[in-house]
Amino acid sequence: MIRIVAFLLLFSIVEKAAAQYFQYSQYNFTGLRVNPALAGNTNYAVATFLHRTQNTGSDFNIQSDFLSGSYPLLNPSTGKPWSGFGILLHSDRTAGVFQVQEAALSYAVHLSVGHLQTLSFGTSVLFQSRSVKLDGFTTGSQYVPDRGFDRFAFSGENFSQFRGSHVTFNMGLQWQQLNRKGLPIHYIGISIFDLNKPVSSFTDVQYQTPITMVANAGFKLYSVENLSIFPEGLITLSAGNVSANIGARVQWELNGDPRTIGDRVDVITKVVPGRSGIIGVQLHRETISVGATYDFPVFGNNPSNQGALEIGLQIRKPVKTRYQKMREKRLEEIAKKKAAVKQPVVKSNITVADSIKAVVPPVDSTKQSTAGMDSITQLTPKPAVNVGPFAQQPMVVERKVLHFNFEFNSADLDEEAEDFLKNLARTLQQNESLNLIIEGHTDNIGSDKFNLRLSQRRADAVKHELIKAGINPNRIKSEGKGMREPLNENLTDAQRADNRRVVLTLVQE
Repeated sequence: MIRIVAFLLLFSIVEKAAAQYFQYSQYNFTGLRVNPALAGNTNYAVATFLHRTQNTGSDFNIQSDFLSGSYPLLNPSTGKPWSGFGILLHSDRTAGVFQVQEAALSYAVHLSVGHLQTLSFGTSVLFQSRSVKLDGFTTGSQYVPDRGFDRFAFSGENFSQFRGSHVTFNMGLQWQQLNRKGLPIHYIGISIFDLNKPVSSFTDVQYQTPITMVANAGFKLYSVENLSIFPEGLITLSAGNVSANIGARVQWELNGDPRTIGDRVDVITKVVPGRSGIIGVQLHRETISVGATYDFPVFGNNPSNQGALEIGLQIRKPVKTRYQKMREKRLEEIAKKKAAVKQPVVKSNITVADSIKAVVPPVDSTKQSTAGMDSITQLTPKPAVNVGPFAQQPMVVERKVLHFNFEFNSADLDEEAEDFLKNLARTLQQNESLNLIIEGHTDNIGSDKFNLRLSQRRADAVKHELIKAGINPNRIKSEGKGMREPLNENLTDAQRADNRRVVLTLVQE
């Protein structure tokens, strides 16, 4: 009798689990389980581990473990991920009796569809195995020959028939918009699991696995100084059952620098209607994240979830292209040379590591003099702009060569470039006798006509940024040179990077 009751209980659990696609409360750590399009969609190699312990109304717990890894493939020209791989391992164990084990391999392609926007398509193949292990169960009155009845003796029956496995195919689509740090601020995605609707047999009865659809979305609703609020939602539809995880993530930036990924704290407050409320906290650094959440029962008594604790760990390592590594090495060598020369550093009223001072002398129409020179302090963005000081020669053209990190076939300026141009605009506003000539240059990849248009777009982008800052358009001239005036032979990635430049020429009127 005990054996029959135990079997019926376990079978009901199996049937319920098979009809639902379980999602973790910290699903931002389990992206590959939410949508295969999220494989390798950042500039980091990522490894994630998550453990969940869920209490039930009975005297047993449900233990779940999630382990995943992803790696991006970067575009050599832009340094952005164009595709990525992911691997997933997942295990569910109910009282050491019912076990579900999964392994999946994912691949995704990422397309740039706008400034800091990507559209990703991903697919995955998943193997799932389910089993019931009743070795620890007894009849309570097992007869042993020559000994009588032993309530603790094993029945000797074989339960190997309580096993099942199948292979499923999944796909997903994800759109996201990033901020300057490369972190998502708006996103929406949809994924479909068990597309092939595999037939599986757990006992002697075969059944067809239903298709599961998962939708996820989030956006930045409010932001002031270092505080941001992100409403988020995850909806799972499987076998006619709908499960929703909705709420908000409150984020506090511990580092206010808009250029670099700094420490931040996320407070999670969400609810799963009809099941539980969720509260938790996550700490994120550039290369590591840790988090913990607790599910507590709401909406009355829920015997399947009397409280659940999740603990997550994610480790990230930056992935860089060969050109990015060469550029960093070159910048380090330049910094060492500058430190060896020990040139005096002029402090700026803006707290930034590097600053330069360009001296432009005023000009008397009847007599040239170097007395009363007007000093102009400008900011040079460290990561994206490599500049040299203006020559200090009266009545001559002053030139500055800039290397902005334009994406391939793009004229969008990054934040470092915009900061530099804002400081240049202040310089022009302080001295209205200065006019500016902007020249855009490209490397030799592509046709001459294509590069002429692209260089003109980039020069116009710089001009437009200065006009937005209040500079009279009549004081600015922009011109695209294409690949017609290279600095070198364009034979290597480093040489081509040097040729992708914008030249600013200040003219004293």
